[in-house]
Amino acid sequence: MARVHLISGAAGSTALDGTCAAYYASIAQTDESRDGTVRHRLRPEVGDGTIEVTSLRSGFHIVRYDVAFTGGHQVGYAFPGDHFELEHCVDGSMRVSETDAGVGELHTGSVALSPRCATGGSVAHRDGERYRAVSIAGTWSGLESYLGGTDALPATGPEEVARERYLGRSAALRLVAGPLEEIFVHQRSSPGRLLFLESRVVAALAALIDGLALTPPPADVRELALDDHEVAALRRVPDLLWQRRHAPPTLADLARASSMSVRRLTTGFRALYGTSVLAYHRRRCLDRAAALLVETDWPVARIGHEVGYSSPTNFGYAFRRDRGVTPARFRQAHS
Repeated sequence: MARVHLISGAAGSTALDGTCAAYYASIAQTDESRDGTVRHRLRPEVGDGTIEVTSLRSGFHIVRYDVAFTGGHQVGYAFPGDHFELEHCVDGSMRVSETDAGVGELHTGSVALSPRCATGGSVAHRDGERYRAVSIAGTWSGLESYLGGTDALPATGPEEVARERYLGRSAALRLVAGPLEEIFVHQRSSPGRLLFLESRVVAALAALIDGLALTPPPADVRELALDDHEVAALRRVPDLLWQRRHAPPTLADLARASSMSVRRLTTGFRALYGTSVLAYHRRRCLDRAAALLVETDWPVARIGHEVGYSSPTNFGYAFRRDRGVTPARFRQAHS
């Protein structure tokens, strides 16, 4: 049976620092770098990849995961009510089992927000599955102070809504994914790196506040019951769209491939992923484009074609509308 590690304590406390240090020491070799990031490289017998922790002046910590555990991996946790954590899964999945919220899966594209109450449970990784994610960790009281007072933070909603957010099922948190994705793809060391990361944290927190202020989705979407075979079919839709991104299928095509009606497909997809089919696919394409701009020296036109855009002009317009800058300027800012 795989060992279950335990992390517990309040953010910034000796208890939490101690349990985290013991956890990292048991699974990884630790390297401290000049750019403010501590990198924990998994030992070969544990798996492959790194967990990177960057402390910011704002009091928050950025944790970047790019790991695949051999034989699976389980971590237990126990946090007080002031614990704040916002996590975006860029790729892969992680199973969350929480004492009060229940069981869920943080999967590609989803965002989870810790509730304002004590939490306890465990997270589990499957054998060999790569998990890529970014989290912002700190305290709720620290967030309020950072924002200038409690009035700047919208109400987090009733308990059942908090559970949905905690398990990555809330559409309201989808706005946060973009800034956190930029943190994940920003790999290069530069004099302005910490300032850039701080700016993306600010953008993520601004998106969080906007998301918390959104009107909840209609009850028929929130309460939609999906059978297991429907969930499995809907999980295949993003890959179908990606595989055919140069000649995208219509909603009717996707519905037929999923053995569902168009209405059931669209409402089920929104209930599962928190956004529409087309918005999810557009986000995936543009997030992939952002990663390619940073990780490769491919021409912008080639990247646009790679992610499914028929012309460089269409790609440039879509990217600028989404990120606020042209692809070329985005690449320059991340170099």
